[in-house]
Amino acid sequence: MRPVVTHPNRLVVVPSDSIASIEAGGWGANLKCYFNPAGVFGEVHVVSPLEPAECERWGLSIHPSDDARFARDARRLRPDVIRAYGGYWPSDLVCHHRVRGVPIVVSVHDRRPEMIHESVAYADLVICVSQACARGVVARGCAPSRIRVIPNRIDRRLFRPIEAAEIPRALASRFPPGRHILHVGRKSPEKNLDTLLRALALLPADYSVIAVGPGDAEVYARLARDLKVERRYFAIEAVPNDELPAWYSWCDCMCVPSRSEGFGIVFIEAVACGAVVVTSAVAPMTEYLTHDRSAVLVAAYEDPASLAAALRSACEDTALRARVGAGAIEAVAPFDSEKVERMEADLYREAMGLRRPDLARRHEIRRWLARLALDRLRVRVARGVATGRLSAGRVKRGLDRFFRKGR
Repeated sequence: MRPVVTHPNRLVVVPSDSIASIEAGGWGANLKCYFNPAGVFGEVHVVSPLEPAECERWGLSIHPSDDARFARDARRLRPDVIRAYGGYWPSDLVCHHRVRGVPIVVSVHDRRPEMIHESVAYADLVICVSQACARGVVARGCAPSRIRVIPNRIDRRLFRPIEAAEIPRALASRFPPGRHILHVGRKSPEKNLDTLLRALALLPADYSVIAVGPGDAEVYARLARDLKVERRYFAIEAVPNDELPAWYSWCDCMCVPSRSEGFGIVFIEAVACGAVVVTSAVAPMTEYLTHDRSAVLVAAYEDPASLAAALRSACEDTALRARVGAGAIEAVAPFDSEKVERMEADLYREAMGLRRPDLARRHEIRRWLARLALDRLRVRVARGVATGRLSAGRVKRGLDRFFRKGR
């Protein structure tokens, strides 16, 4: 009798960013735990078109690949689960080039429609970081029974209130005295920095805005000049992750009046550090923050006057600041890294428990249905052309619309 050969559980991941860019953001040392919560897997392999060469980094095996080779490269590793981080191109890559019999997990972190492709409907399990993301995934055709809502996590050992005596003097000395409003995130339309600057123009002269994050800095610098607040607006490209708690603890309030968020991890980080958060009264922030209890939520977040009034309350109303600070402890608890990691580890165990014949059969049925739909379309087009109801131009326009939808 031949001995049974076993191998450790293996995970193949497709991140939405290259490992080099993740390292540049200061997250390299956390990657192994991030990709492998609770040590569910004995091996973790990154297989991605963003990687230039084979290497070992941070306890991960990294393999370059592309659309043409992905299924072959992943199959060679004999994974137990394949995970795509992002409902757009990473989802397309793993779902369109499926490894027969291997469960696919796709995580969706952004609720904007363009960031959720129809390929998510072909994943076996879909992680959504908020209910708002889950609604977007359902709209793309994914069965609700395959969606699991697991929030983003924060390390509460890092993100905690920093006492004033511990905050580096160099931080405060960089800015004029007065009230300091911190904006953390991309300098992009979704983050609504433009309305914050317009609100700044309505606030007293001792208020300033400090915007930390990458993006088109010149657009907002120009707007600040037009509003004559350029001496009270400070743009910073980046702050190391382990220094952010000092910034959150030091500022008078943290304000990102977002137009759209998938989750908004910066709000939880800020609340965990004792900052008074001012943001938009929209999902997903309304899922985990409560107005006047754990944050200040602004319904008219596009109106500079309404935002300015909320900012003054957040910075000057002592009773409000005390209430929000007390409510922060309850708001942060569900996002503790250990708790979230257990949820994600349980999901991986669920994925590995799916019957592989069922996975293969489900995939084959979907392919058969897709071929059937295409065959029916061909028959209808041919019949229409033969009877004169369809012209060649009309067929071309229809096909153009079909492919523009990404079907």
